[in-house]
Amino acid sequence: MKQEDFGVEKFMDRYETGISNNMGETCCDSLSIDAIAKLANVSADQLLQKMAQTKLVYGHITGSPELKQGIVSLYNDLGANVSCDEIVITNGAIGANFLTFYSVVDPGDYVICVDPTYQQLSSLPNMFSSGNMDKFPLEFEDNYLPNLDKLAAMFQARTPKLLVINNPHNPTGTVWDDETLSQIVELCSKHNTYLMCDEVYRPLFHGPVRPKSIIDFGYEKTISTGSMSKSLSLAGIRLGWIVSKDKKVVQDCLTKRDYNTICVSMLDDQVASFALQHKNHILERNHKLCADNLAILDEFITKMNGVVTWVKPLGGSTCYLRLENFDTYELARELAENHSTLVVPGEVFCGRKGFLRVGFGNSSQDLRGGLEVLQQWIEKKRKEKS
Repeated sequence: MKQEDFGVEKFMDRYETGISNNMGETCCDSLSIDAIAKLANVSADQLLQKMAQTKLVYGHITGSPELKQGIVSLYNDLGANVSCDEIVITNGAIGANFLTFYSVVDPGDYVICVDPTYQQLSSLPNMFSSGNMDKFPLEFEDNYLPNLDKLAAMFQARTPKLLVINNPHNPTGTVWDDETLSQIVELCSKHNTYLMCDEVYRPLFHGPVRPKSIIDFGYEKTISTGSMSKSLSLAGIRLGWIVSKDKKVVQDCLTKRDYNTICVSMLDDQVASFALQHKNHILERNHKLCADNLAILDEFITKMNGVVTWVKPLGGSTCYLRLENFDTYELARELAENHSTLVVPGEVFCGRKGFLRVGFGNSSQDLRGGLEVLQQWIEKKRKEKS
């Protein structure tokens, strides 16, 4: 199987070290164990002592009971009905997505994937299916909401084995509501199609739209992936999961994982379990951080007076800025190399020119500094053109 380069990761790896204004980061500002304890007003001594005394064997191959129960609560506290035996623990959401495609998609299977989206979500099913994948486009003019008639027409032309979506959506921050998701589930159910939703930014919602998890719509062949990285600020522990009520999917993923990662680190398991015990404190902090940064972005968009436009995010920690009359790859490269400011151009994210992905979950200082540099660059280029 031929694997294409991971454009966004290569761009980030090339420039993110030593950057002053990091607007490329998509996680909420990272936390330490001490910082989590301080947020929750508890002591971390018991956890740290446990970690220090842990004999570093493989541990619970499928994940500790404490970890699984913590992930269950992350779903069920928002109205889902998940049990521990419906969870597969993985090495981050990127491991969860890989394992899902590895388990579900075979050569010759037809897959439809939403576009734009995180490159892994389209590249891997395209690879595993031997190129039998089509993209389902989301458009700025539609506020990045799905045209369900067009999606139904794609199903009618050729029935997919798998439909891949992402909610809240990366890069746009769009959130699809229950009615939209329900219609998509109904379409997949009608055609006996697997439905996978990368829900890594759930439950980071910033508006009235707070949809259910994809696995809570009554259709067995749904799959949710998530992680500790984005909304829970712990990218460094590399821990994610797959949730599905389809027992065959769960078992296939566990079987494939024996050849993949076997298990996650015991120490990562312990840190994640501790964080999930105090998830409400972490999420409260991150909701406020995102709300403050969205206000900064909103002010910037207004100030740019139509030169930079967006669909204001309702979830997650990324937004997609449109700059139609600029070479956004050259813009991002110059900002990184000459102005110590990182943004991700649409060209490397999903092949779309004229867009920048900006992360707004990082520090407000990074965001303010980066937007100031971006504004100055745009004003300079406009003067040169006039």
